[in-house]
Amino acid sequence: MDPGMIGALSVAISIGGSAAAAAFAIISVGTAMAGAGTERPEILSRAMIAVVLGEAIAIYGLLAAFLLVTALPKITTSEAASKALAASLTMLISSTAAGAGIAYCGSAMTSAIAERPETFSGIIISVVLAEAIGIYGLLIAFMLISAI
Repeated sequence: MDPGMIGALSVAISIGGSAAAAAFAIISVGTAMAGAGTERPEILSRAMIAVVLGEAIAIYGLLAAFLLVTALPKITTSEAASKALAASLTMLISSTAAGAGIAYCGSAMTSAIAERPETFSGIIISVVLAEAIGIYGLLIAFMLISAI
């Protein structure tokens, strides 16, 4: 396959995978927020943090895709194409993991703070740590793209 085509495919994988992972997280947490918010509307502003962290995953994929787009003119060899593909797959895997973590932890957090709002500060740590997985993938993707 042409290295330029692999580079373009890498852009699509980076943004598409991250957007899908973010959508899964937002749908899961948003559904939990809707249910808990009908019972306890005062928790919605705190529960919104998980939605924002889910959206950040899409932004990480967008950043990697921007860098890949700027690197497209340099992707002329199979080695450069392999690095671009590795960067996009890194974003895909880390975004999927982060999205799943935020979806499950964020939904549980929303349910927990609906029952006991004072537990928020302890529970939010799990959601933040799940989101950090996406940052780790972004950093590795940056390193791979800079090596093109």
